[in-house]
Amino acid sequence: MKLCILEADRPAEAFRPAHGTYAGMFERWLAPVLPEATFDNIFVAGGEALHDDPDFYDAYLVTGSRAGVYEDHDWIAPLEAFLRELRARNRPVAGVCFGHQIMAQAFGGKVEKSAAGWMLGRQEHALSPAGMEVFGSEPLAALSFHQDQITALPPGATRLLSNASSPNGGLEYADFPALSVQFHPEFQPGYVQELLNVYKGDRVPMDRAQSALVSLDGALDNDRVARGFAEFFRRNT
Repeated sequence: MKLCILEADRPAEAFRPAHGTYAGMFERWLAPVLPEATFDNIFVAGGEALHDDPDFYDAYLVTGSRAGVYEDHDWIAPLEAFLRELRARNRPVAGVCFGHQIMAQAFGGKVEKSAAGWMLGRQEHALSPAGMEVFGSEPLAALSFHQDQITALPPGATRLLSNASSPNGGLEYADFPALSVQFHPEFQPGYVQELLNVYKGDRVPMDRAQSALVSLDGALDNDRVARGFAEFFRRNT
């Protein structure tokens, strides 16, 4: 299985020595449960061209980003068009955070800044019956770092998981193989801790950052989510 990670951003330079790139985070997260996969990456936000032949890779995964999907970056419209081409070719695609949102926008949904503000640190999510089929029946804990939300579902999308502040936290699609989540199963607490310590009181409100820092000691279900993503890729390639 050839899996291409479409990087919609890379961490700031200061974070890379300890944590690497987003493509690296995803490979470290998925490779142990998807050993048959080989990983490649395209830094779309950095100007790297999408492959001329979408069928060159068996599956795709779109990363998170500091950008908003509604912002006027010259790489966003081509990425949306590429996602629609993947859909037309029935090529499996998954997304996380920005990836979750850009998929929804490309397929007819709406993304906006949330009235609830920043979602930071460890968050618990309830699963719908469809979500239980993908991730199991127990509530799911994962790390979040976002203030944008999908506010209108695309046609054909089914909600997989939610909580009070993030009601559309995971989606799958009826007419082609696509799976996405709003949270960051590829993140480790140490990376989120560094982000919060840098951005608290500046990019993110101090009170939200402090609460999120306290939450980082809680158990996470990253491995469980990895198994759900791995089975999605395995089933559809």
